[in-house]
Amino acid sequence: MCGRYSQTKPIKTLKEHFQAIALEMDEEERYNIAPSQSVPVVIAGDQGREIHTMRWGLIPSWAKDSALGNKLINARAETVHEKPSVKSSFKQRRCLVPTDGFYEWQVRDAGKFPQYIRLRTGGLFAFAGLWSEWDSGKEILQTFTIITITANRDLESVHHRMPVILMPENYENWLAPASKEFPGLMKPLGDGLLDHYEISKTVNSPKNDSEECITPVSEN
Repeated sequence: MCGRYSQTKPIKTLKEHFQAIALEMDEEERYNIAPSQSVPVVIAGDQGREIHTMRWGLIPSWAKDSALGNKLINARAETVHEKPSVKSSFKQRRCLVPTDGFYEWQVRDAGKFPQYIRLRTGGLFAFAGLWSEWDSGKEILQTFTIITITANRDLESVHHRMPVILMPENYENWLAPASKEFPGLMKPLGDGLLDHYEISKTVNSPKNDSEECITPVSEN
């Protein structure tokens, strides 16, 4: 699964990397993004790629209340085309979730130890995501989920699942509503492209959102 991630780049960098326009939003660095929080997400809009602020935890349009969003922070690639809660979004509302790294907890005899995972080359990339709009009766909420797949060799010692990671050359095919290429994109990232290292348990609490969350334990 993917339950925490970081996005520390300014909106200007997101706009350049994703070749997108952005509505007014905060310029804050985020080192410990958690479910239910609102963050930048890239969609195919009327003006091309657009960066919107959405809440993490997809609420299907037909949901009676927002509670379902707490369970839908991730969607499995193997069943995303048929699961009632996400299949409509999979067909019509795919998105890119900007990130520069994510977290997973490695289970050992002595307990769980957080790992920070990023591209070996550093920099931005995207999770494959799905989004939806839900009418609460008072406002329209835009929400999203992150698709996961079986872990590759880089991460299988850390966790058996990983987010579906997309590189820039895949962005357009993923977002295009009529694209026939997206099934081939839902696979583990190639081996040798990711790096991970142990970090402080500071990251365990969503209240902690600073650079300390991504600092290797050897430097703490």
